[in-house]
Amino acid sequence: MFLLDSLLIGGLRFVLDKVAKAADAELDDEARLREILLDGQMQLDAGELSEAEYADLERDVLKHLSEARRRRSGEAEGDSTAGYKVTGAEVDVQFSDDDEER
Repeated sequence: MFLLDSLLIGGLRFVLDKVAKAADAELDDEARLREILLDGQMQLDAGELSEAEYADLERDVLKHLSEARRRRSGEAEGDSTAGYKVTGAEVDVQFSDDDEER
């Protein structure tokens, strides 16, 4: 009886693990998220969604895309600039005729 229970629980754990991995993969599927955003844009153009509804959809999809990329890159939550270093900056200054050099 114990062996049968052990096999049943092991098999169930295996199946649930596969389901969880499939759900995570779908959650992180950037192509699917882009498709949702494109569909929302088409609904907005057709008048099926208001600007506010589309803005909410866009915000949610972009949030999910950002989270998916963060999970995939293994960054810790909170500091999204970890690992980046500023090595230079480019500045373009333009003066108008009204400005006088001092």
